[in-house]
Amino acid sequence: MRKTFTIVLIICFFLLTNTVKSLDEINHSIIYISKSGDENFTKIQEGIDAADSGDIIYVYNGTYFENVVIDKSIIIIGENKNNSIIDGRAVGNTIKVNANNVTIKNFTIKNSGLIFPLSGINLSSNNNVIENNLIDNNFYGITLYFSSENTIYKNIIQNDFNCGIYMSNSKNNLIIHNIIKNHIYNGIGVYDSSDNNIIEDNNLINNSFCGVNIRLSSNNSINRNNFSNNNICIHIPNNSNTASNNIFLNNKIEIEKEFVLYENLSTLIIIFAVIISLIIVISLIIINKKRKKSFY
Repeated sequence: MRKTFTIVLIICFFLLTNTVKSLDEINHSIIYISKSGDENFTKIQEGIDAADSGDIIYVYNGTYFENVVIDKSIIIIGENKNNSIIDGRAVGNTIKVNANNVTIKNFTIKNSGLIFPLSGINLSSNNNVIENNLIDNNFYGITLYFSSENTIYKNIIQNDFNCGIYMSNSKNNLIIHNIIKNHIYNGIGVYDSSDNNIIEDNNLINNSFCGVNIRLSSNNSINRNNFSNNNICIHIPNNSNTASNNIFLNNKIEIEKEFVLYENLSTLIIIFAVIISLIIVISLIIINKKRKKSFY
């Protein structure tokens, strides 16, 4: 009887310890941040530093004066877009994302540093989701540098000192259902071989230079957007970029097309090389004819 009882206790202890371990693993996958000190951490960066890839960081309402660096594939969610605030204090990027597969959702993100290329969210990685945030009063709202396959969805991006969204060497991004307004320069700037991006179903309002400005980039689609009170709605190179089914209201210029003679520097070099070669050949022909005349 004692032997049976002992075996039952051992089995129960084994099951209990295994259950506790599983609960620990589940709890560790969600890290809670609160200004009150009642949760795991009081600072967002502390939670990120403690997280593993795949974890969720849940941030309760409050203003967090931080410059956040995300170098793990995590999901970071605010309790409420208007009240979960990350304030960069006019220093650096408010949020810098170095890891792939990061989701940032339900925050107010504001007050980055005010020099190039600082921004509310600076992406230098791929496959990220930026969703349902209020991005306000930064130098750039969101910057993408060599950053591809991202989704920027259902955000309000406003009152930034330069561009709402700035892309350089960034491809295959999806920018949809955002409100992008009140920028000194562009609502969206697409630069330097930022190809194959889709810009659809956004509201671009009161951007002082362009709603969407495309330079040295190709195969971008600008479809079904609403443009109002912009200086130029769309600046588009006259190449493979397309704009269709957009709605324009009270703008100065709807579509400004730019004739592009060359797409990149190598093409320009080839053109110059051909011209110089022709000049040399023609010069040699002329010299040869003069020599023949002088001989006779």
